[in-house]
Amino acid sequence: MYRLDQVCFEPGIAYSREDLWRFLAIATADGVVAEAAGRIAGFAIGYRTSKRVARVVTLDVDPKRRRQGLGRDLLEDLLGRFVRSGAREARLEVSVENPGAIAFYESLGFGNRRRIRDYYGPGRDAREMVRGLG
Repeated sequence: MYRLDQVCFEPGIAYSREDLWRFLAIATADGVVAEAAGRIAGFAIGYRTSKRVARVVTLDVDPKRRRQGLGRDLLEDLLGRFVRSGAREARLEVSVENPGAIAFYESLGFGNRRRIRDYYGPGRDAREMVRGLG
């Protein structure tokens, strides 16, 4: 997962091995992995921040497998797991400089909640997006 995350995101946005392990160690964490030809083709990680709110930490899809529905399937699977655990809202952060990802999340029902200044470092803002569940 670490190697794929390094391919999917630039330095400063990609997670370290320790970050990924830390997220997966959260008691309410959940994750979904897709494999193809014995390799990880994509994955999604998230966790509940409270009984009703869940956070999508990352959605990674191998660049060779993009635009085939895999990202949508992974995210919908993760959101379904959140619903089954009692969450009623999902949140995520995305770079304001990534209009493709913003459009993707909007197509899945996420809406803009707020802008987070310097989320990815000085001058690198994020958009917090939210979607109701269930």
